Amino acid sequence: MKKSIFFVLLPAFALFVAGCSRSTSTSMSPAVEKHLAWIPQEANSVAYFDVQSLRQSELGKSLEKDFDDKISRWRDDEDYKEFLEKSDFDIEKDLHRVLMGFNGEREKDSRDFAVIATGNFDEQKIIDAIKTADDSTEYRHRRHEFATETYNGKTIHIVKEDGEKACYFADANTLVAGSKEWIQAVIDGNSANKSVQKNSAVTALLGKLRYKDQCWFVANTTAMMEKVAEELGEGGDFKGTRAVKAVQNIVFSANVGSKAELYGEALCDSEDNSQLLTEAMKGALATAKLAVSDDRDAVDMLNRVDVDQAGKAVKMSASLDKAFFDKMRERAEKHGKAVALF
Repeated sequence: MKKSIFFVLLPAFALFVAGCSRSTSTSMSPAVEKHLAWIPQEANSVAYFDVQSLRQSELGKSLEKDFDDKISRWRDDEDYKEFLEKSDFDIEKDLHRVLMGFNGEREKDSRDFAVIATGNFDEQKIIDAIKTADDSTEYRHRRHEFATETYNGKTIHIVKEDGEKACYFADANTLVAGSKEWIQAVIDGNSANKSVQKNSAVTALLGKLRYKDQCWFVANTTAMMEKVAEELGEGGDFKGTRAVKAVQNIVFSANVGSKAELYGEALCDSEDNSQLLTEAMKGALATAKLAVSDDRDAVDMLNRVDVDQAGKAVKMSASLDKAFFDKMRERAEKHGKAVALF
């Protein structure tokens, strides 16, 4: 396990469980508001996941076996096992919440990237485990320079790879990762005036979130959607690639207790393109329903997903319970592949 995995492991796991949430509150917690000041202003995408409540929600517990099956390959990986043993940090148990910001239109630029993770961290054990992994025979040929520096009385751990990526343990329960320059601004308390809270486009999207306390994602898209459209069009089945390219921003949030309440919006550059995207999404739903047309219950469940056009916006909402996920899994296992929608 190389050092840089430390900077991608948390968000990767968080993105995996992004489909669930719990609380009925629609307000953002003060802790998240505080940590938004630790996300760079240049970030055009921000995501938040309350990992613990995802797993502890009624639906999350009922789908626990699905989670366990999906991450079993992590548990079986020898490097992961060794990392857990030496770091005394188990992502499944010790990671509580993750807030991340990044610029989806730029590659290999850590200046607009930051992750704030809360959980149970033993700083010294985690750093020692990363150093040990990088010094192993398997990874020695791709070793990266790893350094520890003191800045303004605080310890910063730095990986020098495509710029200086760094992490800083603000306390035993808070980890901040990003560029060295940004970490220094956070330590100095100078980040708020140049944080994503000063990015009017992003803050406008945050204001559109329906569920703010557990699982959400906002993004200004444009350039990144061109790549998404290309990938969707590779199979030849998706007919809305032009409309996908026209998507300017996305807002998504989820709220799960016994059910998963999902709500999202995609704003296009014109009403014509939003109509095209609406038709493409409804077409995907129709294809999914056709795939399960022999199962009335499955069709009824897919009818819970609503897609509507509202001017330049396309709005999606759904209310999905355990029976829905069980039915989709049943169909996938029966036919050897997932229903088209999923």
